Amino acid sequence: MAKKTRRGQKQCPRCNTWVKGTRAKACPKCGHSFTNGQATAPQSAPVAAAEAPAKAVPSVTLDQIRAVSETVKAVGGLSRLNQTLDLVREVGGAKKFKDLVEAMGITE
Repeated sequence: MAKKTRRGQKQCPRCNTWVKGTRAKACPKCGHSFTNGQATAPQSAPVAAAEAPAKAVPSVTLDQIRAVSETVKAVGGLSRLNQTLDLVREVGGAKKFKDLVEAMGITE
């Protein structure tokens, strides 16, 4: 039986799902990877990664607690600090927030 074709799609040989895009690298359903126009079986994760020990959680130091306490006081309380942290998340992270603050400082 001839294999059906769809324009702009390819069919996964493992699960027979149609994958959108001729440049798709892997089947979203079963993970079968396509490379160089030829299908190959997906590679399994390395065993060594599963055996790696978990990182130790760093402990909170007294200096860090003092620094946060001073920051809370300087900002004007916990509610103001939470508003600032929400703003940092909305902007796209601490680095972007820092860049924006520096840009505002230049315009003054």
